[in-house]
Amino acid sequence: MSDEPTDNASGADESAGGTQSAAGAPSANAPEGTGATAPHVLPSGAQVTTAADDADGAKGVSRRGLLTGVGIGAAVVVAGGLGGWWFVKSQDTGTATAKGLTVTKSWADKTLTLTTPSGVCDAPLVIAYEKGLFRKAGLDVVLKKAGTDEDLTAAVGSGKYVASNGIFFNYLGPIYNGTPVKLSGGLHHGCLDLYVRNDGSVPHVSSLKGKKIGVSSLQGSATNFFSLDLLDAGINSSPDAKQVEWVVIEQDLLPQALKDKKVDAIATAGGYLPIIQGVQEGWAKEISNNRTLSDNAEYPCCAVVLNNDFVSQDPVTAAKLVTAWAEGSRWAGAHLEETARIESEKSYVAGTPEEILPVLKTLTFNPSPENLKKSLTPGIKKFIKTGFLPAKTDASALADKAFADLGLNF
Repeated sequence: MSDEPTDNASGADESAGGTQSAAGAPSANAPEGTGATAPHVLPSGAQVTTAADDADGAKGVSRRGLLTGVGIGAAVVVAGGLGGWWFVKSQDTGTATAKGLTVTKSWADKTLTLTTPSGVCDAPLVIAYEKGLFRKAGLDVVLKKAGTDEDLTAAVGSGKYVASNGIFFNYLGPIYNGTPVKLSGGLHHGCLDLYVRNDGSVPHVSSLKGKKIGVSSLQGSATNFFSLDLLDAGINSSPDAKQVEWVVIEQDLLPQALKDKKVDAIATAGGYLPIIQGVQEGWAKEISNNRTLSDNAEYPCCAVVLNNDFVSQDPVTAAKLVTAWAEGSRWAGAHLEETARIESEKSYVAGTPEEILPVLKTLTFNPSPENLKKSLTPGIKKFIKTGFLPAKTDASALADKAFADLGLNF
């Protein structure tokens, strides 16, 4: 997943993400006498209908203008489960609005750079890109590899990338400290795992007090999430408390470090195949995850993190990006075998489809900005107790600061 600030992402050729207008000729089957064309269906299932008797019709409104939300005409979007959007141009300010969203500077025709997927659980982004869901939404998306040791949160905040993804706990500290990013669109559950040797040395999470836990980053998804499990077990996970020792090890070396007893447990993200093979071989076992083995599994992982300028200037285009990303999640969940094949053949994941498929089956593809929004305040309240956020943090205020309300009600 693209949520580890120090991980080296890998993926497909950037050239695949060319521009494609969300165009479509008006249907010849529009009902007679209605003064409207037949609806154009977006990949989300939303329907766009242009009114023939629109007062602005003579001004040459293009279908692309309607879909990007910056055309002079008006369009009605009726989206099953996504809410209705109404685009209209203000005669005074020249801005466009969509169900209360205001566009002050359009990003509709800009190239949107996202971080290249790097793990099995990045399937929603892989599918949205490879199946052309971004292009069908009228978005020009390209994928760019993150550099080794690159701070992805800071890079998104600076605008180097328009968006990335990762568990929302990763971004709370940076947002608290002023990094200009926003969260939206929880994408799925189930991609974080805590492993120990299968020798009885650590039978439960509570047995980790005084032990060493290997992680690829102190700011990564696994560190942040399993700090909650440690908290539930009565262990203060803060490095200052010294009740556990977090040992930073390169991702590729984590399984061997556990096997060689250099650490007592390892926490991983993204469905890491080598340690899963260790479980299959019998020398490793899983004692927690964010699927079924943790009381904190209710919190979504792999939320979308967005550049704040992008969101504040053009929330309409931001909403389309999040919606297409969510569609990729739903498609992946409904087509696991093909998703595994695409991740393997396009070199997003260094594994065969047969190795990737079992990992995909452990994920719950249930994209939901609403679920993320509801999870933020209680999640932050609990996360404060781990010591990774200041004790004085106002959870509700931080949740409001972190969440980008893009009018998406799924």
